[in-house]
Amino acid sequence: MAEIKKRIAVIGSGITGLTTAYRLQAEIKTHNLPYEVIVLEASIRSGGKLYTMKFGEQFIDLGAESIDSRRSEAVDLIEELNLVDRLAYSRNGKQDIFAFNKLYHMDCATYKGIPVKRSDIWKYDIVSFQGKLSFLKDTYFSKTELSKEVTARDYLAERVGDEVAEYVAEPFFAKIYSSDIDEIGIHGLNEPLVELEEEHGTLTRALEDNPQLQDGDGNYVTFDQGLETLTRTLTEKIEPIIRYSKKVTDVKKSINETYLLDINKKEQLRVNSVVVATDSAAYNQIFSDIDLSDYFKDIKMGSIGFVLFSFPKGSLNKAPKGNGVLLGRRNNSYIQSVVWLNKKWAHFADRDEELLGIYFGRSTDGIMMSLSNKQIEEAILKDLNKMLGIRQKPNYRIIKRWPNAIPQFTLNHEQNTTRLSDFLKKQYAGLYLVGNGMDGFGINNCIKQANEVSKKVLDHLKKQKSILAVEADR
Repeated sequence: MAEIKKRIAVIGSGITGLTTAYRLQAEIKTHNLPYEVIVLEASIRSGGKLYTMKFGEQFIDLGAESIDSRRSEAVDLIEELNLVDRLAYSRNGKQDIFAFNKLYHMDCATYKGIPVKRSDIWKYDIVSFQGKLSFLKDTYFSKTELSKEVTARDYLAERVGDEVAEYVAEPFFAKIYSSDIDEIGIHGLNEPLVELEEEHGTLTRALEDNPQLQDGDGNYVTFDQGLETLTRTLTEKIEPIIRYSKKVTDVKKSINETYLLDINKKEQLRVNSVVVATDSAAYNQIFSDIDLSDYFKDIKMGSIGFVLFSFPKGSLNKAPKGNGVLLGRRNNSYIQSVVWLNKKWAHFADRDEELLGIYFGRSTDGIMMSLSNKQIEEAILKDLNKMLGIRQKPNYRIIKRWPNAIPQFTLNHEQNTTRLSDFLKKQYAGLYLVGNGMDGFGINNCIKQANEVSKKVLDHLKKQKSILAVEADR
């Protein structure tokens, strides 16, 4: 007699989809549950924006560059997968800031550039005397609990003053979250500082009492063979259940508490639960019967690009003190940040070349993405000359574009996603949306969502009355 199983479809095999499938598979095997998981991936590879290229004997990440180890989600998963011995830890503190045609380095304890000790503001040449007084005033008084959502920019300005918010904090926040802090709500960042401030009374007291959050060596991790080590390991764990070149073109509610998936517009699959782990830009292509436009109408998709430059050793005539450079929005450069790979990662330290990873493109500005590789190279080399004093021609360069890859959240994003979750729970039980388009940006947030949604799926299937008969593989 055929074994009766309930089927779960995970759409997308980036870090969110892979972790979700891995968690589900582990629970199914541990508890011998009558469920099966299928991962549907539109492309021919898994990993999403974790994209590592092997170049000679070195491995270079052309997408996400590192993981913030101050949060536990990714680190816990790495430990579980026995990958800790392959980790590389960031060195040489934090990145400098380039502003007013000059490099600035914060030689004191900081959190995302913000001084932990109030008196250290006097070391900040990037901030005017008036800006320093504003910082001292705004950090002295405790703020009332947030009664409504505010933008990240307003939240920071009220607590550290306008200048520190714009010239210091914004470059760090923009790099980490790839969002416009003038638009995104502070809760949309899943920023730990918010809860800590409420707990400790003031922002500076929260930072002083939580030294593990401070900027410094080891804040970020990668692998000696690139971040794709993580997604590749997850893929190996669940490979038999991944179906490549399977683009889901529609998800419809069907009979007996099931969903019907159209795949490649030529085949169908009936499932009991669906986890959509794609970018929010794909939702309109996936759902024809479910109108999600009201929940995502404010989200714009931003593009970002990455260039790896190799320069002759000693080419940086104006070298930063830290392991790279961050740039604020108010400059005429398209560069968002520079990572000096030799200085940040030990496995690049002894190379006979200077390796710089450049992230370019900002928010929804797609101008740079439309330029040719030659035009992009010329524009960035001009900026590197001004910023770092690099006048020599590169040995080689590699360019990778990520068009429409970064969701740009707005002030109401958290409210909209809460409404959406309630709507799906009531009207489309067993259907879940996760990933960068939902609950925050970044690898830790994606893994957190995967951990949570896998539990929700299992709880739903245990309560579900209907049974979808699936013949087990013979």
